[in-house]
Amino acid sequence: MNILLTRALSQVQPLQNLLSEQGYQPILFPSLEIKALANQPLKTEYDALIFISANAVDYGIDILKNFKNQAKIFAIGAATAKKIENYNIKVDGFPKQKASSEALLAMPMIKNLSEQSILIFRGEGGRETLKQGLEKNNSVEYIEVYRRAPCDIAPQHHNALSTFLQSDKGVVTATSVENLSAFTSMVAQIDLDALTLIKQYPLVVLSERIKFFAQSVGFNKISVASETRDEGLLAAIQSIL
Repeated sequence: MNILLTRALSQVQPLQNLLSEQGYQPILFPSLEIKALANQPLKTEYDALIFISANAVDYGIDILKNFKNQAKIFAIGAATAKKIENYNIKVDGFPKQKASSEALLAMPMIKNLSEQSILIFRGEGGRETLKQGLEKNNSVEYIEVYRRAPCDIAPQHHNALSTFLQSDKGVVTATSVENLSAFTSMVAQIDLDALTLIKQYPLVVLSERIKFFAQSVGFNKISVASETRDEGLLAAIQSIL
C-alpha cells in the first residue's frame, strides 16, 4: 500500500521508517522546506519559555542555551517535549492528551502564570490563540526561529505523483494547513487532472483544523489522527485500510 508523505524532507524520515516497518510503501512528495531565521529575543532572561513545535526546538535550541536564568519550560505537546528532552533539558509541563494551544492554556501550571515574562518559540506566522490567552495576566513575546517555504517542483515530485497515482489504493498524509496548501498548489502546477484524482484518495491529517481546510479545498475522505505524532498517523492509516 502506497502512502504519500508530504512533510518536509528534514522531518520525514522517522515517519517513513515507521511506515516501512509496518509493510507500507512510503512515497516522498515534500511540499515545504524549513529555513532558519536569525531573530534574537529582546531580553536575556524570562520566567517561562514555550515551544510551539519540534522545529521551534531545533531552530531555537542555541538561543535557549544562552539564557542566563532557569526559566520554566513548556511544550505544546508530547512530541515537542520529547525533542526538548533529547537535548538533555527538563520540560516542566505539556498537555498529555492533545497537542494544541487550547490544551496548553487549560493546564493548571499555565493558568496559574501571573505577572510573568513569557517567550514563545515558533515558526513565522501562525495562530495567536496562545499569546492572547496568556497576555491577559503576563508579558508575552514571540521569537520566530524558522519559516516554512514551499518547495520548488523537481523531477522527484513528478515521479512521486506518477507512482502514487498508478494504483487506486493509497493514502495521502498532511501534517499542517501550510503543508496541505503547498501540496495542492504543487500538484495543480504539475497536472490539474492529477489534483482532481488525488482528492479522491483517503487523507490522514493531524488536527480538526487541517481537516476543515482539506474539506474547503475538495477532499472528502478525511481521517484525523487521535494523537498528534507519527504513531497517531500510523494508527489512523491502519484504521481506514
